[in-house]
Amino acid sequence: MVQHQEAISKLKATNASLHIDDMSIAEQIEDLTHRFAKWAGRTSGFVTAFMSLIIWFIIGGLYHFSSDWESAVQIYIGIITFLMIFLMQRAQNKELSAVHLKLNELIAVTKDADNHLINAEELTEKEIKEVHEIHSKIVLGEDPAES
Repeated sequence: MVQHQEAISKLKATNASLHIDDMSIAEQIEDLTHRFAKWAGRTSGFVTAFMSLIIWFIIGGLYHFSSDWESAVQIYIGIITFLMIFLMQRAQNKELSAVHLKLNELIAVTKDADNHLINAEELTEKEIKEVHEIHSKIVLGEDPAES
C-alpha cells in the first residue's frame, strides 16, 4: 500500500513539473483535447456554440440563405460533429478508465472484497452476467453454489 502511494506521488510530481516545451506532440494533443472537452462541457462552450449559430443565421440573411451559405453551414456542422464525437469518446474512455482504477483500488484495500473482481471490465459479457447472477443470489440470501 505504501509503495502504491509513493508511486502515485512520484507520478504526480513528475506530471506537475512538465512544461509545454517538454511535452511530445502526442502529450500536447492530449492536453489540448482534455482542456477543450472540459471547456465544451461548460456554459461558455454552449454559449459559444449558440452564438456561432446566431452569427451563421445573420450571415445567411445577408446572403439571402443562398445554396452556397447552406453548403457552408452543412460543412461546418459536419466537421464540428465529426470532431466532437471523437472528443466525447476520448473523454468518456478516460473517465471510465479512472473510475475503474478507483474501484480497483477500493476492491484491493477492502478486507472482505472478492479480488477476482479487480479488472472485471476485462471479462466477457457472459462472464459478467454470471458474476451478476452469483451476486444476486448472495443478496437474496441464497447459496450461489446451488444452481
